[in-house]
Amino acid sequence: MSVVLSILTSAAVSPVERQRALDRIYSDPGIPSDTTTSSFWLQTPHPDFAQPSSKPLPTEADVVIIGSGVTGASIARTLLQNRAKSSSTSSHPAVVMLEARDICSGATGRNGGHILETADEYAEFADAFGEESARKLLRFRLAHLREMLSVAEELGLTEVTQARKVQFLSAYFGEEPWKAAVERLRRFKEGMPEDSAEWTSYEGSSIPEEFKLSRATGVVAGPAGALWPYKFVTGVLSRLLSAYPEDLHVADHTAVQAIHSNNGPSQPYKIETSRGTIFAKHVIHCTNAHVSHLVPGLRGRVFPVRGQMSAQTPGEKFPFQATKHSWLFNYDRGFDYLTQLPSGQMMFGGGFASGEGGGVADLGISKDNDMSVYLDIHLSGALSAVFGHESWGPVQGDPIQAMWTGNMAFSTDGFPWVGRLPSSATGRPESASGKTGSEWVCAAFGGEGMVQAWLCGKALATMILKRDDQLASTADPDLNWFPDQLLVSEKRISEAEMPRTMSDNRRQSNM
Repeated sequence: MSVVLSILTSAAVSPVERQRALDRIYSDPGIPSDTTTSSFWLQTPHPDFAQPSSKPLPTEADVVIIGSGVTGASIARTLLQNRAKSSSTSSHPAVVMLEARDICSGATGRNGGHILETADEYAEFADAFGEESARKLLRFRLAHLREMLSVAEELGLTEVTQARKVQFLSAYFGEEPWKAAVERLRRFKEGMPEDSAEWTSYEGSSIPEEFKLSRATGVVAGPAGALWPYKFVTGVLSRLLSAYPEDLHVADHTAVQAIHSNNGPSQPYKIETSRGTIFAKHVIHCTNAHVSHLVPGLRGRVFPVRGQMSAQTPGEKFPFQATKHSWLFNYDRGFDYLTQLPSGQMMFGGGFASGEGGGVADLGISKDNDMSVYLDIHLSGALSAVFGHESWGPVQGDPIQAMWTGNMAFSTDGFPWVGRLPSSATGRPESASGKTGSEWVCAAFGGEGMVQAWLCGKALATMILKRDDQLASTADPDLNWFPDQLLVSEKRISEAEMPRTMSDNRRQSNM
């Protein structure tokens, strides 16, 4: 059962709250609003994207990517690096990226910057799909740490993005949650001994003093990473624009308003935007929380969930750990996540279960222009409590440097959606698909985009290159590393629909 379904089926949720959440989940998420909260990550725009687009929008493209976050950047990079080189007489760019607001101002520019896979899901995956599928799913997620740090190094972005490998510390408070965590770790290490070599655990008095987690019952530690997500994506896009000036066009403040089938055989899609119309062969939906606006068949299957993040000043007694550790704090309900920047700021997010209605009020919310007072209260006070007031100490200056929200996209079955979209999802004729062109989706990372989105994008771009002979791919055609559970299919579309109504579990539990 996905985390959202578990929240909705909780006996603590009233029928009215539950139905309101379901109505939001099935509603049109719309186009991203121009009014937003101010993300700490976005405070200094990349010079290449500091001003709105001034170049005219191309009228044609081979591929249109909607969305400019980590997913879109990965797809663009893979396509441009592996497609056949355009001739000098090409009349249009190969790839056009469209963004409704500023570049990378959506989920990627608002997340935690935490490249973290705890491997807690191994046991769940093994029970549901078998040991081999569980290993494949985990290896896919674990590969993101190596992949993203490698890309940053290759492009000379390590310093500017503050990309670094750290050791995550996943702290548990309470005997029962800790026992369950130890069992999950045991199964992971037993099932994937080589992959889990860096994982270890500490309990009670064995927890190192330097962790400042003396209040924890136990700690699971393993490899993780952190970086400045906005600087990573804009750095990748800037280098692509430099390397492929004729083949890539990036257009911000260009909202896609509608997509229509077109009779032209070479560009079967007509994309209407706020700045004009563009015809394309392939359309890729990388709009995550907003994906069902243009792909209505995914409503009730992929939906927005609002999350909240903050940048905070550490207490005077807290030791600098930016290059050593990142953190998860696991409670009886929910968890928080934390990294520290080399400049000292604590990038702290989570508190979902502390939101209104235990998080129910944030389900189906597609806007990032407002904040939850409940989460503000939680995030503003949790760090000194978790680390201990004596270990934290007083804070000099403003303790909360920034607080903002962002849109995550969750799926009913708990997995991302990656692949070619059938007409049952788009509502557009099937004749517009096939070898002449297709619509594609890469979305719904369930709040874990940093360990799913980059390689999902790479896989999707490879699918397009393999399918379209005219793009003459030089990419490795082997996608055996990509988990089947993430692929789009008619069967998945029919089975992964959220119920439109749910019964009152509180009444049932008392019967």
